[in-house]
Amino acid sequence: MRNRVNTAIVLMATVFLFSAVPGWGEYPERPLTMIVNYAAGGGTDLASRVIAKEGEKFLGQPIAVINKVGASGTVGCAALAASRPDGYTIGNINSPSINVAPHTFDVPYNPLKDFEYIAGYARGLTGILVREDSQFKSLKDLIDFARANPGKVKYTCTGLVASPNFAMSTLGKVAGVKWEPVVFATTQGIANVLGGNLEVAVADPPDVVRYVEAKRLRLLASLADIRWPWIPNAPTAMELGYNVAAKNWMGVAAPKGVPQPIMQKLKDAFKKGTMSPEFTKAIEALKFIPAYYTGDEFQQLVSKVYKEYETIAMEMGVHKSQKK
Repeated sequence: MRNRVNTAIVLMATVFLFSAVPGWGEYPERPLTMIVNYAAGGGTDLASRVIAKEGEKFLGQPIAVINKVGASGTVGCAALAASRPDGYTIGNINSPSINVAPHTFDVPYNPLKDFEYIAGYARGLTGILVREDSQFKSLKDLIDFARANPGKVKYTCTGLVASPNFAMSTLGKVAGVKWEPVVFATTQGIANVLGGNLEVAVADPPDVVRYVEAKRLRLLASLADIRWPWIPNAPTAMELGYNVAAKNWMGVAAPKGVPQPIMQKLKDAFKKGTMSPEFTKAIEALKFIPAYYTGDEFQQLVSKVYKEYETIAMEMGVHKSQKK
């Protein structure tokens, strides 16, 4: 009799466990939504659609992309963090919205506590560019001029709370020079440099490689830890003796609390997606670098870079604690 009672208890517990996990065993039973935190048509959006397309092949359900934009990508991240943790809402996250913005203004999420990290899938590069006919033929030329003319060099960037600007500010500190950012939308900033209104742009490959190939812009140096594959003759700032490397990454996450069996299916699907030749080709065509990180590796990367950028924000004087 006792054995029958014990068996019944075990069966009831098993039924409860399975019923407590929405869709366990059948997940996914319906389409998923991916929140993208930047505008449709931009590099982040296009890369997100690539990984969504690959992920849905292995999940067996469509992934609908919706754009929730604003405040350096934090609007989309906030929406993701507040979503129901059932595995049907995932989101694209990237370095500016996770590692940079939370240090400079209040956001309604904690990057280290409010997300389940599924996979990292790509990294972005950034660099310093001038017009092809600029007086600056090298990074040394630019730094020498800036040192002799404090505050005269102005560079365009897409935002003060973005990793490219953090990298340029760090370079100025390391090189002992002072230069000033001028914030423009990407196309406006590049147009101002091409038109001669500004001499320097800090920009990413998707926005400027075509101008370098057309000999309208020159890449003085990569601000990443590797050279741009599309312009391999331009050195990194690190190669030139400056310990500066922007950390730009992209990945997929879910809100905290998604059941582990569902998380494992998501991790497996996106891992397979990043391994496909189609994914690699599409990401490289967008001028990003394919870079797969497991969920655990991705979370460790986020945590490491988060701490690095907190220090940089304090050194720049833009940390939110310094504004109160």
